[in-house]
Amino acid sequence: MTREEALRVLGLKSDATPSEVQVAYRELAQMLHPDKFGDNKRLRERAEQQMRTINEARDVLMKGSRASSGAARPGRGSKTSRRRDMTPSEIAFEAEARAHAAETARLTVVAQLRTMRERRRSMAVMAAVAAVVAIVFSRMRGGIGGIVASIATMLVVWGVVDVVSMGTQVSALESRSRDLLQARDAARKIAEEARKL
Repeated sequence: MTREEALRVLGLKSDATPSEVQVAYRELAQMLHPDKFGDNKRLRERAEQQMRTINEARDVLMKGSRASSGAARPGRGSKTSRRRDMTPSEIAFEAEARAHAAETARLTVVAQLRTMRERRRSMAVMAAVAAVVAIVFSRMRGGIGGIVASIATMLVVWGVVDVVSMGTQVSALESRSRDLLQARDAARKIAEEARKL
């Protein structure tokens, strides 16, 4: 992965600092973590792939920043003491980073949702065509007609099961997209309020 690709994955500009990289990474990781998708195997697998991409992007950007600064990864203090010491501009920056990460994650989920809807639609069409074929060939008992009717019936069952299965995945992705939209809007509101301080 190139530096430009890594910046695009994390939604950062070319002059991003190591702390901006860490904030963007942390926000995306929280939003796209595979644990967010519970028992849904397909969505978990996609989230795991996204996490690998996010991890690789962070590593590419942090490796470059460590090499140029000669600094190691900063230690972590307690979150509450760090938050207490933050200035309004730092709060605004972090909130903007959260909003940007939420929007980036939401766009990823929306792309998955679009793909899942298209696949569900294709499976529904296949099941409908198979149902028509099964009905037409069911009148022919035995021979090629009977075999075609049996195969078409199996395709109908498979198509219906897949459409129902994808329906639950679509619902999970829609819910995740709404959650990310709310997180983005809440972070933008915090950033606006911090700028007013």
